[in-house]
Amino acid sequence: MVDLFIIVNGEVVGVIERYGMVERLNAMERETTLAVEKAALRIKMIESRRLIPEKSRIEMSMAIAEYVITMREVLNARHIHLYLSIPDSGEVSTSAIVDRLIAMKKPLSVPVVRNGELLSATFRKGDLVRTAQFGQPEPVEFSIAEESTLDVVLLPLLAFDERGFRIGYGKGFYDRFLQRLSRQGVAPCRIGLAFFKQKVDAVPVDCCDEALDGVVHEEGIIRFNSNF
Repeated sequence: MVDLFIIVNGEVVGVIERYGMVERLNAMERETTLAVEKAALRIKMIESRRLIPEKSRIEMSMAIAEYVITMREVLNARHIHLYLSIPDSGEVSTSAIVDRLIAMKKPLSVPVVRNGELLSATFRKGDLVRTAQFGQPEPVEFSIAEESTLDVVLLPLLAFDERGFRIGYGKGFYDRFLQRLSRQGVAPCRIGLAFFKQKVDAVPVDCCDEALDGVVHEEGIIRFNSNF
């Protein structure tokens, strides 16, 4: 009777172990498939965005700036984090937004990457910038901003969907940045800046992807979160 119990129990353990291995293999396969889908979408959207004539990109970026500065979240913000657009990348230019927010005397911070993580660096009119590791402009000299006062984060993106999910350039900097803020109890309004043609039916997402509260494009504002 004891021998039978050991045999049966051993078989049960074996089944559990095999089941766990299958689940791990399935998870790895899902991760690989998701990575391939994201990579394909990035290539497609980069090419699509580059096909927009420069004059049109400038005009649409100006229209986006006008919408941004009218948002109540921006008007009421104590501190705004926004990216400095990469020249010749085809992304929404933030030059006009920076100028307008500085004229409104809004405290600003911009992203800098240190040790693989995105941080908020104080930014003021006239600050010199340099081209950093991934092509993004960063202040030459800066101090780390007080992130507890962040009320708005303006993010770049390659694609977004109607659920509010975005796909970026693949490094995960903003997802980890937003997760870190959340762990610290900081919950700024997350606003993506995009051209309307960057909207897709569905962005492939995983558990690490952070959703947006809204997107501003050249034709208006899309809100995904009723709290904003």
